[in-house]
Amino acid sequence: MKKSAENEEILIDADSGEELELEQEEVSNASLKGKMKDLRTQLKEAQKERDENLAGWQRAKADLANFRRVSAQDASRDAARAKGSVLKAIVPALDSFDSAMADSSWNDVDAKWREGVERIAAQFHQALEKEGLTSFGEVGDSFDPEVHECMSVVPTDDPKKDHTIMQVLQRGHTLGGELVRPAKVIVSQVEEAK
Repeated sequence: MKKSAENEEILIDADSGEELELEQEEVSNASLKGKMKDLRTQLKEAQKERDENLAGWQRAKADLANFRRVSAQDASRDAARAKGSVLKAIVPALDSFDSAMADSSWNDVDAKWREGVERIAAQFHQALEKEGLTSFGEVGDSFDPEVHECMSVVPTDDPKKDHTIMQVLQRGHTLGGELVRPAKVIVSQVEEAK
């Protein structure tokens, strides 16, 4: 920076901020050009350092955003796994209710007691459905090897009943669209003519 006085010129040193007093004769174009060249070099170095710092900051910011996203996904996946483990542990109790109520002797039980147990089973099913557990496997459904496990095959003459579930030995369950356990079923199949 320059300040003019009568016969002297004052320059301010960019590095130290000190004022340098120079006589008019001491100032030459060559020294000013040299000083300008040094200042431009320093400016380019400062800009380069700024760009490197900015790029590093942007990378760190992107890394943090990715870390947060991955952490949230991991937490969600871990919560779903924990939920799935608990629900898988409860599924055998559902099976016990289902098999008890499917047995022919169920009708011989005292009506009030039977009604109470059926109500408990219904509440149990509803609570698990709220958590995303869905039961499947009904008599008359088409056999799907993706979700059904065929335990036995029963011959049939009716082509409409070919590959149809005739009996459900154990209901299947899904949790959030993922298979928890396949349904164990007995399937009808049309016998081929010999």
